[in-house]
Amino acid sequence: MKRQILVLVLTVSLGLFVNSYRQGVFGQASETTTVSLKGEVVDMHCFVTQHGGEGRGPSHAGCANACLARNVTAGFVASDGKVYLLFDEKPFPVKDKIAGFAGQVVTLTGVVVERDGMRGILLKSIASM
Repeated sequence: MKRQILVLVLTVSLGLFVNSYRQGVFGQASETTTVSLKGEVVDMHCFVTQHGGEGRGPSHAGCANACLARNVTAGFVASDGKVYLLFDEKPFPVKDKIAGFAGQVVTLTGVVVERDGMRGILLKSIASM
């Protein structure tokens, strides 16, 4: 009898754990809603290291596009100020999708993902405004 109760408790606990894991309780993104955001593509190296806003905007577009072509980490600064890392939907570089878009206002669509305070976007499409 004790063994049956123990098996039942373990089975229920495992089921609750799996369900919680699927729902994102353990820090995983559970939503896969596609969003559209307006903002600017940036190369994260210059954006983070260039103080005073020098690492973005039209005046930095040439440098940013060159950096992104060399696989420098791509980012996106949304119009609300939130910063996202840009990822392709598959594990490939995103540089071909964003080529030439740095330094201008764009609209992108994708799925926002977040883990341990880091935000990213799985990029579906991008277009200049």
